[in-house]
Amino acid sequence: MRIARAVLAAAAVVAALLVTHAPAQAQGVQTGIISGLVVDQSDAVLPGATVTATSPSLQGERSAVTDATGRYLIRGLPTGIYTVRVELDGMTPAERTVNLGVGTTVQVDAQLRLANLAERVTVTADTTASTVTETQVGINLEQREIEALATPRNLQGIATMAPGVTENTPNSGQITISGAFAYDNLFMIDGVDISDNLNGTVNSLFIEDAIEETQVLTSGISAEYGRFSGGVVNAVSKSGGNTFSGSFRLNLTNPSWIAETPFAQSAGTENENSLNDSYEATFGGPIVRDRLWFFTAGRYAALSDNPVLPITGARINAPDTNKRGEIKLTATVAPSQVIEGSYLNNARELTRVTFPFSIDPNILEFPSFPNTRFVAGWRGVLGSRAFAEAQYSQKKFGFRGSGGTSTNIIDSPFITLTQELAHYNAPYFDATDPEDRDNRQITGNVSWQLDARGRHDLKTGAEWYRATNTGGNSQSSTGYVYIADFATNAAGDPVYDSNTRLIPVFVPGETLLQTWIPTRGASLNIDTTSLFVQDRWTPTARLTLDAGVRYERVRGEATGELLAVDTDTIVPRLGATYDLTGSGRYVLQGTYGHYAGKYSEAQFSQNTNVGNPNELVAIYTGPAGTGRGFAPGFDPNNYETIFGDFPTANVFFEDGLSSPVTREWTLQAGGELGASGFAKVVYINRHVTGFVEDFATTETGATTVIRDGINFGTFDNKVFRNTNDPVRRYQALQFQSRYSLSQAWSVNGHWTVQLKNEGNFEGEGTSQPGISSVIGDYPEIHDPARHYPIGPNDDFQRHRVRLWTIHNLPTERFGTFTSSLLWRYEGAQAYSLAATGVPLTPIQEARLAQLGYESGPADQTIYFGRGTERFDDYSLFDVSLNYQIPIWDDLRPWLKLDLFNAFNYNEPYRFNTTVRLDPNSPVDALGIPTGFIRGANFGRQTSSTDYPRPYGGEVGGRAFRMAFGVRF
Repeated sequence: MRIARAVLAAAAVVAALLVTHAPAQAQGVQTGIISGLVVDQSDAVLPGATVTATSPSLQGERSAVTDATGRYLIRGLPTGIYTVRVELDGMTPAERTVNLGVGTTVQVDAQLRLANLAERVTVTADTTASTVTETQVGINLEQREIEALATPRNLQGIATMAPGVTENTPNSGQITISGAFAYDNLFMIDGVDISDNLNGTVNSLFIEDAIEETQVLTSGISAEYGRFSGGVVNAVSKSGGNTFSGSFRLNLTNPSWIAETPFAQSAGTENENSLNDSYEATFGGPIVRDRLWFFTAGRYAALSDNPVLPITGARINAPDTNKRGEIKLTATVAPSQVIEGSYLNNARELTRVTFPFSIDPNILEFPSFPNTRFVAGWRGVLGSRAFAEAQYSQKKFGFRGSGGTSTNIIDSPFITLTQELAHYNAPYFDATDPEDRDNRQITGNVSWQLDARGRHDLKTGAEWYRATNTGGNSQSSTGYVYIADFATNAAGDPVYDSNTRLIPVFVPGETLLQTWIPTRGASLNIDTTSLFVQDRWTPTARLTLDAGVRYERVRGEATGELLAVDTDTIVPRLGATYDLTGSGRYVLQGTYGHYAGKYSEAQFSQNTNVGNPNELVAIYTGPAGTGRGFAPGFDPNNYETIFGDFPTANVFFEDGLSSPVTREWTLQAGGELGASGFAKVVYINRHVTGFVEDFATTETGATTVIRDGINFGTFDNKVFRNTNDPVRRYQALQFQSRYSLSQAWSVNGHWTVQLKNEGNFEGEGTSQPGISSVIGDYPEIHDPARHYPIGPNDDFQRHRVRLWTIHNLPTERFGTFTSSLLWRYEGAQAYSLAATGVPLTPIQEARLAQLGYESGPADQTIYFGRGTERFDDYSLFDVSLNYQIPIWDDLRPWLKLDLFNAFNYNEPYRFNTTVRLDPNSPVDALGIPTGFIRGANFGRQTSSTDYPRPYGGEVGGRAFRMAFGVRF
């Protein structure tokens, strides 16, 4: 009944929208729209005028006829440069060239005059107007603009150029958008979701030279998009054309071209002089002109990296081989009926350490990552006012050979207990336990125009999306993981044994042992079935209303016929635009919307063994000792079990458990700066509701776990519920502007000011997306002020600026010189004073026993203020010089030189923040000391990542890279 009521409610909302509203110029995910108004010399509307759009990006031509109000609309146009021609018998034709971006609408208005009058026609079109009037907040970046800058060219790097985006994330390769979780963004290329199912990083299912344009949406996002709480990064790749064209590119980097950080210098390491080259090539053209095009691309890279590991300063050799190949076909099978399909294979093999916090050169692993994407779709015109699209896609991504291979218990991985987070001794994970993270998607939508109490542009559609995770997620090839610190000297530096191995320290009552029992080959499917409608209603010349709603039905089933999730959600998306002058030049806007987050397998497999092995946590009973040769420390019999997690036995989901919902409203004001630019300011307010949190209380009970005849003991149950007890709030101002000083010189930039980014719940950690907190767990031994205080989140950053300028200098004989300057300002990040790995006090243990709990937490984190401290801010300047010269027809050799961090800013912006409890300070009601002592390394740089990064994942000071090639 609950599901039936939800479906009926969604249908009622959709019906109401169809009657009273109807979407505003809803945008296609991979295409754009050209629309406009045609009038005569007296500004009277002209029905019956023919508007024709042609482009090298378009097979054939597309046309529309103006209606009784003089308006027209052409949908489903690939991104590119378009010529728009307006004709009417007895009138002088008008023509204009415009640049259409992905997911955008360009307004091309025309004023026609009688043919026997002066041969003057007026056609107005400005892409800045669409930026000003669009309620969706974000930025469109063409690849030619990215190519002109010194900046990373992959999707994550491109996304960092957008307002509202930060890189203060738990894992490399992630971004945060508008204060949301870093794992909960949507990355797409050609309509394929290429986000990693768990961490939300980007699977590299693209070739940089084949990317045409990228749109980054950060707020006010339409109902067409779902399965995210942060934002959307939407890219399209190039297609063929009626002429043959292509490119070849050689990228050159060298570790010695990057200045060492002071940390690397202090460790006595120098960047190796080793030239790394990677190759990219594209080629496309007609098989049948205006009917069938092909496009191919390839990429090969065999890179050698020598990173310096944190804390130890050890350098490792980390080769990385990557081969990618892509083919794409575009065909017009009937007038205005296009089918398109592409396939990309990305094979990668490398040597690496497991985590960014891995510190030991003895933990190298040698994984490979099979990775493919396939997509096939159709788009076509249905009558004079309707347009439809349908698409099928799939992404496959796997881990092979990731982790250790030894089964000797001495080769178990270690994680530090009270020191700065570090991994040492042996590889984490198990190379013999493969994992797959795949998805499949079917989408379809129909768009049409309605005239009812004004003008409606309506789009409605459906999506079926399946995310699949397969594997037991074995944490160690030995089945054990030790939680213990390593020996240090008086200065806090690591001490090594005679075999240059770190020395583990076994302390009775503190050292922990995790025993992991995976179910190999376990599988989980999470299906999301969505319906959406988005309407743009223009009731008056100055007022436009956006009304949308999205319904999501989610069901997940795992090995063993376990129901992982069964729920439904309805999320509205609303917006309004008021034109202050009636010209579209100055507008006021507002939006309100809900975003239902992704159903990450890491979060919604908690009651299954898919990627979620059984776990026992035991505490060391003695004797004390050190070293890899200390047998008692490695003996499981010297550990007493204190906690157990058996997902299919003592972990439960409350009925209807769903992903958190982010509620957002924005206020916007924008205006054109003459005919050459625009400026816009946006206020964003977000807060999250319905967090997924686990509860362990006296009411949730306990379970005795027996597996294969073995009694593992009785453990407290863990029940996952949606709750508003956690807090996560975000408020920000975004200032965005672009201005063309001339046809050859442009300035673009934005400034994000975080007014508030706070909470008592991070919800993610290093290699831990979608984790819960201690909120709701054993409330009798947890104090909100000490265990989960409210304060700035880890990704709080008051100010962030991106400002860039690009100048083209064409010459008649010597080609074109393009130069650019990019300023990156990163405001100080917040950090907390918190002691980790703190044992329970006797008072806490007594309370647990008194209340009848069977177990309790293995340890705890004690805060002395959340986000109360600040690292340092910094500024970097990046310069790029590009030169290309035509030598024959369209054959153009080119050269690109990039200098990152041009002024070699090499001061640290962060440092070690480890603190521990002061046993001599007064204690609170739980017996926990209220004071702290800074760790031996507090305030010191313990990694090269404590310094600004010149670009991408590289670390160091000033950095140089170059590329050259040919385009034709």
